[in-house]
Amino acid sequence: MKRILLPIDGSKRSIKSIDLVKTLYKPDQVDVSIILVKEDDGIRSESDYKQIKEETMPFLDEVAGKLEGFNVTKHVRVGNAGEEILKFAESDETDIIIMTKSTRKGWTQMIGSVTAHVVKYAKCIVMIIPE
Repeated sequence: MKRILLPIDGSKRSIKSIDLVKTLYKPDQVDVSIILVKEDDGIRSESDYKQIKEETMPFLDEVAGKLEGFNVTKHVRVGNAGEEILKFAESDETDIIIMTKSTRKGWTQMIGSVTAHVVKYAKCIVMIIPE
């Protein structure tokens, strides 16, 4: 079974990856992990992390609900988004990371700095969805 990672940043654009998963795969073909990374802006304590998780889980539940029938796990991380996505992908033995891109000019801006970082350093396939 393939392991797919969907990094979600809370934007409508970022959840386009869900439609692609539903188009390309049947529920019995993949395990899907959804990850939302909050940038570390001074979060220092376990209670800070728990609060972030409590605030974020309803959104992740909503996103996971769009993948009805699929085996979905939800994850919240705090730190540098690119690094946290890569760490999770490696520890989870992810086969494919599916992300969306931004439309600014320049290579890094064209696909987004987080996406560019993941593409450059991922040890698995990274699929980028146009905005």
